[in-house]
Amino acid sequence: MADLVVFDLDGTIADTRLDLAGAVNYMRGTMQLEPLQTERIVRMVGNGMTNLVRRAVADVEIDFDEALRRMKRYYADHLLDTTCLYPGVAQGVAELHQKGVKVAMVSNKPVAACKSILDGLQIGEYFDAVIGGDDAYPLKPEPDSLLALLQKFDLSSKNAWIVGDNYTDLEAGRRAGFRRVFVTYGFGDARNEKPDFTAGSFAEFMMIIRGF
Repeated sequence: MADLVVFDLDGTIADTRLDLAGAVNYMRGTMQLEPLQTERIVRMVGNGMTNLVRRAVADVEIDFDEALRRMKRYYADHLLDTTCLYPGVAQGVAELHQKGVKVAMVSNKPVAACKSILDGLQIGEYFDAVIGGDDAYPLKPEPDSLLALLQKFDLSSKNAWIVGDNYTDLEAGRRAGFRRVFVTYGFGDARNEKPDFTAGSFAEFMMIIRGF
């Protein structure tokens, strides 16, 4: 089996769409802006919260820093209103952990939010490392966070994997030399990246990785 598996969070481990959309529309509402449709907001996700807010207010002239502050504050208090694990995730990450695989998360979401979600969904204990968008590394698709995990665990990229639903995950993995799994059940986009494997469910990903 793999030595290291790195997971994305939004759209890979957990369905966070409604809580993200709720936070965006709360921010817009407090700034006298009309709400946006959930699916429109979901298409804005994937490059960190700052970019999410920037896209969500691109149609108006407002105080961007204040909009970002309101979004962050509200979202921090509503991380788990509707957010839930995708089917098979809890069992899958537990199995990887029990088999001695290093399990990590690299997300463009702030690290405190990542840890709160993992703990709130009762899988935090299975993760050996969590890197968020406000840590000391550039956001995905830059590979720096993945390379840092290899160094942390003294591993090579030969048997390291990244699992995600967006081109940012796939590009970061390609540049770091990882095997890459694209999950189609999320809300991202592979764009021009060519993953090593594609999985339609977390259970299907587990079937793939058990073969290695």
